[in-house]
Amino acid sequence: MLNLPAIVLFCLACSCAIMSSFFLWQEIGEVNRKLPDGEQISYWGMHPAKMEKIKSEYKHLYPSGKIDLMRRILQYATLAFAFLLLIPLGFFK
Repeated sequence: MLNLPAIVLFCLACSCAIMSSFFLWQEIGEVNRKLPDGEQISYWGMHPAKMEKIKSEYKHLYPSGKIDLMRRILQYATLAFAFLLLIPLGFFK
């Protein structure tokens, strides 16, 4: 049975996931702006190796950039809210 805490935690997790995606797309756009056309990174099809390439290129091109940090914070918040959502749903009874 859904209750108010479960709904709030679900909405927070979804909001953090969406904002994290926006930061990821912004990060890819910033990297692509500095790369030649043949080396640009596609916005679609994420996997761990591609995420590592995006992160390393971003850190190389923007050493003091904060977009990657904000994206990671929001990803961790998404996981934390999703884990906390299990409590009001009764998974730990």
